[in-house]
Amino acid sequence: MDIGYKLSSEEFGPADLVRFAVRAEQAGFEFGLISDHFHPWTDRQGHSPFVWTVIGAIAQATTRLRVGTAVTCPTIRIHPAIVAHAAATTAALMGERFFLGVGTGENLNEHVVGRGWPSPDVRLEMFEEAITVIRLLWEGGTKSHHGRYYTVEDARLYTLPDKRPPLMVAASKPGAAELAGRLGDAMINTEVDEDLIHRFEEAGGGDDEPRYVELSACWAKDERRARKTAHEV
Repeated sequence: MDIGYKLSSEEFGPADLVRFAVRAEQAGFEFGLISDHFHPWTDRQGHSPFVWTVIGAIAQATTRLRVGTAVTCPTIRIHPAIVAHAAATTAALMGERFFLGVGTGENLNEHVVGRGWPSPDVRLEMFEEAITVIRLLWEGGTKSHHGRYYTVEDARLYTLPDKRPPLMVAASKPGAAELAGRLGDAMINTEVDEDLIHRFEEAGGGDDEPRYVELSACWAKDERRARKTAHEV
């Protein structure tokens, strides 16, 4: 089992996130997960730096730490072709230290471009097609895609990594877990759920494909202060 550190883009600015990534590497953490938000969960948290800029800085400030997005939504706010481009460049910069985490997103972030917030079933369909687009462009060469939700015309990613980054799929629902097993290289959740793990495995998730789980903790000099921070943030 590997232990990672969460770089919370909702609570800290870009310079602090880079500094924390360096300290996480020095402390012996195996990997870091960085959130991709346009808005923080609450105003009290107060931050939401652009994740790709921050990862680029982390790439130059660290040498060993693996870093993945937890998670990027490639469906509404950002077209999957642009996510494929950003991830390919990041992987070319970081080598095998980068992995792309994707999910169906939250209205909190995705509503900002004014395209509405589809039902869960539609979001899952959009998500599956978005993953198809990302993997298509990672193949190299000029590609086109005319799907139900996305169009890509004569697009080519000229800067590609030697090895494509692993694709980690967020799966808090059965349908997403099944999709993670079919199209992903790893699954992430916010709780240990045996049913979701079984669905991931039954859909094709192999023994060598990681299962990530994110657990929140709050540290402070005394319990009262920790409880207050946990309640507010």
